[in-house]
Amino acid sequence: MWIAKIELFNFKSYQHQVFEFPQPRGGRNIVLIGGMNGYGKTCILEALYLGLFGKEALENLGRAGLRDEVGYRRFLERAMHGHAMRSRRDTMWVKIQINQSAAEGFEVTRTWFFGGMGAWTGEDEVVIYEVRDGIRGRTVPAERLPELLDQRFIPAHVAPFFFFDGEEVKKLADQSRVDQIKSGIEGLLGVVLLRKLKKRLEEFQTNRSSGVSVMDEQKHRELFEALSHHEREYEEAEKKHRDLDESVKSLQLRRTDLTNRMMQNGAGAGDVASVSDVVKQQADAETDLKATEDALDDVVAAKLPFHLVAPELLEELSKQVREEIARESWDARKKNLEPEKAKFIGTFYATTEPPLQPDLTPDQKAALQARLDAAWESLFYPMPDGCADSIMHDYLGAKRPALLEAMDGLRMGAQDVLGLVAKREALQKKIRELVNRYTKIEGVDRDGTLAKLNAELTGVNATLDQKQRDLGDVERQMQGIKGSIDSERALYAREHEKFVQANPVKSMVGRAERVCSLIGELIPQLYTLKVGQLGESMTDVYKKLAHKNLVHRIDIDETGQTRILSREGDEIPFDKSAGENQVFATALLAGLANISGIDAPLVVDTPLGRLDSTHRANILKYWVSDKKRQVILLSQDKEIDRETYRMLEPNVGKTYLLLYTELGNGVGRTMASENDYFEELVE
Repeated sequence: MWIAKIELFNFKSYQHQVFEFPQPRGGRNIVLIGGMNGYGKTCILEALYLGLFGKEALENLGRAGLRDEVGYRRFLERAMHGHAMRSRRDTMWVKIQINQSAAEGFEVTRTWFFGGMGAWTGEDEVVIYEVRDGIRGRTVPAERLPELLDQRFIPAHVAPFFFFDGEEVKKLADQSRVDQIKSGIEGLLGVVLLRKLKKRLEEFQTNRSSGVSVMDEQKHRELFEALSHHEREYEEAEKKHRDLDESVKSLQLRRTDLTNRMMQNGAGAGDVASVSDVVKQQADAETDLKATEDALDDVVAAKLPFHLVAPELLEELSKQVREEIARESWDARKKNLEPEKAKFIGTFYATTEPPLQPDLTPDQKAALQARLDAAWESLFYPMPDGCADSIMHDYLGAKRPALLEAMDGLRMGAQDVLGLVAKREALQKKIRELVNRYTKIEGVDRDGTLAKLNAELTGVNATLDQKQRDLGDVERQMQGIKGSIDSERALYAREHEKFVQANPVKSMVGRAERVCSLIGELIPQLYTLKVGQLGESMTDVYKKLAHKNLVHRIDIDETGQTRILSREGDEIPFDKSAGENQVFATALLAGLANISGIDAPLVVDTPLGRLDSTHRANILKYWVSDKKRQVILLSQDKEIDRETYRMLEPNVGKTYLLLYTELGNGVGRTMASENDYFEELVE
């Protein structure tokens, strides 16, 4: 089987687009749809779910890695193309054709209807045609769609094994692997359906058991009604919680939109800015600009010239100036002590005690004077180390220390200049923006635009606060009801068992009880039946995908516990790298798909993510290995690049390139170019 056609009308960014896919043959089983992020790749995956499964799809979107938190109504209203209502088109539809062979297939068209304000009316319409040799035949009643999908395509609860977002689904491996396995097997075996059946049979038993053991029946019925009442309360609380959560997210988006609009109209940080605010900011910016320009002038005039002189000359100048400072300090000390010399010598000759005997001759006095002069001079010569032999820069005078200080501050790198230049440019830009903002604010202040936006934002914030408080109240209410349900369910189970034992019946009530018991016993045994098959299938796929040859077997027990074993039987720690995560998640999905026995197409959004070249090549080989299985890959240019495209090209049966055009007001249009792909990758 394969998907032969997908047609979208007013769905997301598609106003009207038809995708036609050929039957896989001749080894060409790959359909490649390329598009940049935000161009509408994921919309195709969502259209498959919504078109085939309707509201039931919402339960499976999350398991397929798609966002499902907004609720069915909100999802549809967001999906309706933004320009549809302006063009007086009040419908949105998805048409999907599934072929079992070249001659036989069926076509499903699901149409949703919207009111004048773009709100979904709550109505949709499903039309099903048998298709033979490409021509529509008889219609099939819409209520038979689930049966038709179960028998000739994919049941809703199995779809996430075949249609999924590769980038998101690989996050499964970050969660508990036990939860992954149990969730996968439950989806595969339809355990949810069995549980629903068991619940309906229990209701049937209670409603049809009148007339037996009145006293027991009354108690049994009261317990059942109390439990059912609380379960309905919980469902209502869950719905209220979803509605509140949706409302909170909508208000948060509205708050962001209002804040952005206020910023665009001149407000600052979400507050209404006045003309005086902008004038003050402009004055501050101009002051900063003047200081920056002065600093830049100082760098250019005072520092930059010195950087044009050879470093050794600057060092020599610095050394000479320091020595001259030391020399002048020494000379000043000598000059200051000079008057003390005359006083010292005069005092020496005037002193009479002790007397000199005999008196000194003139020659002796002259020799003594010479010795005194030499002793005095010895106080100053030779000069200490670090004094200049001669004064070369006497023109500097007392400015020598200032020169040295200035030279010490000359250290400057290119980043200092570039930083000042960048700061000046940033301030100049800011001043220009403030001037423009001044003009804008002056205009909007006059007509009250900002004031209106600010008042609306205040109201949104108040409503949002209240909704968040209500959300907290509902969560606490749900916790309380859940506690009551758990205790009442345990009590009801005990009393129900007593009731059945005390009133053995051979009627339909008894048969319903036996079916309930059978289901209760069957569900645990179903796990045991399938975990072995799943382990074998996962092992086979994992070995094909992983670039390490360490894994011999993946073993899964009945509880869902998984062990990756070596050939020696030792457990291998699971590598949590991005590549190994995706390999494990892909092996799980492929294993579940294999043991489902359904030969359905694979549709994978973001198929390769951030995988390394080896993991990428292995996954691609796996996808092309089954030549009869259609594989539709929704990729951007960095995933399936030139090398990957060349590897895939012999197996590609059809390509599309998604092209996106902005229509205004945040609305765009996607169109698909047939037999086309990113031009730079296929040259």
